Amino acid sequence: MKKLFFKLNDREQILLLFSLWIVVLVCFFKFFESGLSLYQEWGLTEQMIAGHQTVINLKPVIDQALEAQKLEQANKSYDKNNLSNRVSTLADKVFPQRDYRELDTDERERYSQHKVRIKFARSSYENVNEFADLIRQESPYMFLSEVKIEPNYPPKSRPYDPTTYDATFVVSSVEFVSQ
Repeated sequence: MKKLFFKLNDREQILLLFSLWIVVLVCFFKFFESGLSLYQEWGLTEQMIAGHQTVINLKPVIDQALEAQKLEQANKSYDKNNLSNRVSTLADKVFPQRDYRELDTDERERYSQHKVRIKFARSSYENVNEFADLIRQESPYMFLSEVKIEPNYPPKSRPYDPTTYDATFVVSSVEFVSQ
């Protein structure tokens, strides 16, 4: 190797040494860059693990709060039939011509959420507000999970007729599962 190097003229020797130093520096830079990237990734992973550990540590507190809520709502929250009957009664007080439809029940590990859809067609704004207030009075055992209100403006031939509203309410109740 030494003989080969010394057979080269001065300009070729300098060019070869310069090229070798460039290769060494590029390799060192790439090695340093990958090490820095790996270090940053470890830091992000450590933060993620700390966040997950926080959630795991909060689990007993969350379970205790759910149990307290379950005990507080014992015999107060509505199952599917009670929710259906109660919502129907409240809607009859406000707007007897309403359309009524039972929806599905979302079953989870610790609770079931029952839903009922009530639709008021061409109702006054006062009726819509009154029904929403009646549902809010039943809180936290019954709540509005979705409300959609669309105005029906009077025709241009009768501009002084009152504006009516098509309102769709999705009323929900959470029932905790007995364990």
